[in-house]
Order: sequence, then C-alpha cells, then structure tokens
Amino acid sequence: MTKNFFKALIFIVVFVLISSFTALLFADDTTASSKMPGDVENYQLTSADKVLLVEPSVCFITSVFYGYILDPWTNTWSDYYWEAFSGTGFVINPETGTIVTAGHVVDIDAAQFKYDLIGTYLEDTYRSTGELDAWTDADWNWAYENIKVEGAGHQTATPYDLEVYVQFNTATASKPEGPGQSSYLRAEVVSKSPFDQRDIAILRITPQTGRALSGAIIGDSSMIEIQDAVTIIGYPGTSEVGQENTLNPTVTNGTISGKQMVSGTEWIQVQGDARPGNSGGPVLDKSGNVIGILSAGTDNTNNYIRPSNDIKTLLNVENKLGMVDQEWKTGLVMFRLQHFSEAIKHFDAALNLSAGHLLAMEYKAKAQANMGQDKPLVQATTTVSQAAVTSEKESTIATVSTKASSKLTTTVLVLIIVIPLILIIAIVVILVLVITRKRGQVPVQQAPVYQQPAPQQVTTKAEKEQAIEEKEEKPSDAKEEIKFCPNCGAGVESNQVFCAKCGTKLK
Repeated sequence: MTKNFFKALIFIVVFVLISSFTALLFADDTTASSKMPGDVENYQLTSADKVLLVEPSVCFITSVFYGYILDPWTNTWSDYYWEAFSGTGFVINPETGTIVTAGHVVDIDAAQFKYDLIGTYLEDTYRSTGELDAWTDADWNWAYENIKVEGAGHQTATPYDLEVYVQFNTATASKPEGPGQSSYLRAEVVSKSPFDQRDIAILRITPQTGRALSGAIIGDSSMIEIQDAVTIIGYPGTSEVGQENTLNPTVTNGTISGKQMVSGTEWIQVQGDARPGNSGGPVLDKSGNVIGILSAGTDNTNNYIRPSNDIKTLLNVENKLGMVDQEWKTGLVMFRLQHFSEAIKHFDAALNLSAGHLLAMEYKAKAQANMGQDKPLVQATTTVSQAAVTSEKESTIATVSTKASSKLTTTVLVLIIVIPLILIIAIVVILVLVITRKRGQVPVQQAPVYQQPAPQQVTTKAEKEQAIEEKEEKPSDAKEEIKFCPNCGAGVESNQVFCAKCGTKLK
C-alpha cells in the first residue's frame, strides 16, 4: 500500500509540473500594453509627438563661477566676485539623475576669469579714489600677474569655485543671484571633456519626491546622413522684442549639412536656428532620439554639434526612460485619439509623479476643454458591431509580432527552468521503482537496526531430542532398498546380508 501511495504522489507532482509548464507556454500576454485597445496600441507617433515626449527631459543649466581677491596693499581678502553662464542639458537616466550637457557650459578659462575679477575689484575699490587714473599698462600688467584670486578657503587649485544649478519644465528660466543664492536643484559635475576635446559634461542631481525626472534616449549618430531632418531643443537667449522673461524654451527644425573632423574629433554641421543658450541642448533625429548636442556655431543658423556616440563613451550609467515618461506618452496618445477622459487620468498620473510637468498640465487643460467630443475606450470584452470586430482583428494581427516576441522570451525561460526539474523527478521515480523491485515485498514495519533470528519450529527439549533421533534414522531409511544382487542378479530379501546364489555381500 505504501509503495502504491508513493507512486501516486510522484505521478501527481509530475502532472502538476507539466500542467504548469503548458499553461505558461501558451498563456496570453497580460502586460499593461496588451490590455490597451487596438487603436491605442497601433497609434503611430508623429514627429511632433516624439519631440513632445523628449521636451520634459530638457533642463536649463546655470553655472556660477566665483572667487576671492587678496588685496596686495591691505593684505585682506575681498568678498566673493562671480560670473554666471547658462546653457541647456537633458536627462539620460531619471533614476540616477544623470544629465548630459556641453563641456564648456560648466567650464571656464581660468586665466580670463582671473583677469575679469581683478579688473572688477580694482574698479570697485580704487576708481572712486582716483588712484587708477595715473596707472600705466605696466601697472595693470603687474596687478594681473601678482594679485591672487582663489576659491573659498583659499586652498583650491583653480582661481574659482563652481556651483551648477538645474531647472526643469520651466516656461521662464532665470539665473541665480550668486553662489548659495539659488533655490534650484544643485548639480554635481561627474566628468567633463573640455571644448577643445569632445566638449561633453556629465552632471548628476538627486531626484526629489514628487519631482520625478523624464528621460531621453541617445541614438546612433553614425546612422545619420546629409540632409536628414533634425530638431533642436534648448534655452537660447531671447531677442530684444519686448519679452520680459530672461529665457524661453524653444524648439526649432534644421537639417544635417555636413560632417568634418577637427583636431581628431568629429563635428556635425547643422543648418538650424540656435543661440548661445542652446549649448548642450539635444538635437533629435526623426525618431526622437538624441543624435548630438549643440556645441558651437559661426552664426545663428550655422551650428555644430558633437555626435551622440561620443556621449556614450563618457557614460557609466544605463540610458533609460522613467515612469513619468510612460504616463505622459500614454496620455498624449489618448489625447490624439480623442479619448479625453482617459487622457486626463494619465496626465494626472504624470503630475503626481512630477508636479511641475508643464506639458501634462497644458494637455490636461486641453482635454478638459474638449470633453464634449470625448470618445470612450472600446475594451476587448465589449460587444460591438461587426465592423468594430473586424477592426479589432486587424489590430490583433498588427501586434502579433510584438506579443510573439514577449511570449518567446517567457517560453525560453520556462524551458530552462521547468524541463530540467521534470527530468530530475523522472530519474528519481525510475530509481525508486528499480530499488523497490529488487527488494521484492517490503515489510510494513521498518526493520530494526540489528537482525532478529527467525523463530524455530521446535519449542521443547523433548521435541528437540525426538527430532534428533528421527534425523539419525532418516539416512538409513532414506537409502534405496536392495531387491537384486548387483553381481548375479538373483533376488534377495531386504534384510539379507549376502547373496544366497553367488555369496556377494549386499550390505
């Protein structure tokens, strides 16, 4: 009974494993994207949509360089003097807060900076006294060469300290008032390549709760060709036409007009409107991927970018999107398809993750204004007309390749894990059956550690003696009785010792 129960148990385990494997193998994809209606899954993003998806990752960067001057006549240190420069950057990993910008946005010519600060200090301190009126060029040269300019604590290797600040999703970006005077996000310079090399800098900020970051994907710059269309996003300086804000984020279009090598590094020439504040900003291809960053320009329309493949050589983190990117994208697709009530849900989700997401705010307001034309979603379980059923089937066929790829990955993982487990169980079952057959009938109770002698049939002393006597008599009785003489063949009696005819001894 125990053996049969064990066999049944093994059979049930193997059956359950095989059933689970089959269910996993043929299960439908249950991811969030597969639950979306066909029109949402099959929506083709336009070039304008792709730019809108990247815009939230673009940020305004301000670099504040400051130092202290040692007055050689009073031997006292001045208060700090500072200069600020602005540029553009973009996030390439929302989880780690990694930002890419141009190297010269967070770099400065140390000699020029020292020259500027000394000149400013002398003008502020001694111009009003008239002492500088009689200075010759030699006096100024002496001042520039001998007056000390150092950073805080006067222990730095450079004549300045640096603070970098970042602003996201800003319709009106502004410059900080000086070191330590900004409420914007403080950034750390992780690495940088100077302008005369690759002109790329990697920054990092600490993501904040409720201010989730968006990301941009870096493309392959080796695949672009002359005359390819590109899009430039950034924060250039405003023109003098009455705009009150300091800077505005702008999106402009252009084309690839050339490629050239300068000092061993590649430059990609772009015909498109860009200004100094665009430095470090992303340049997108038609797929919405970053194929370069603005680095230099000979005029406002003839600009040069550093290729994105150079960026990849400096990265030590994964390039990825964030949670807010998915919500913003889904909401935008819903909006384009006039599913305004559903779009608002995803815009709200994006705003919960990133409270300052300006585009989510803007398109939520547009969706609310168009609620009278809202088109409800048609779920797969809803009974619809035959035309709708046909459309749904066509959508299913269009997305089968994507689902098949996901199912293939799941199947491979299942095969790797489940099949070896089934083989191990099968081997164990075979071994158990072989051992059981060799043993024959297995006692119900487990045998003790030592073997007990088998019980004897003779239990008393008298019976033992009788058995011994019978055993001694049996050999003689057991011998075959002689009925004929082996010599002459004459018949003899059973108790006869010699043959009566020939005298041969019989016993």
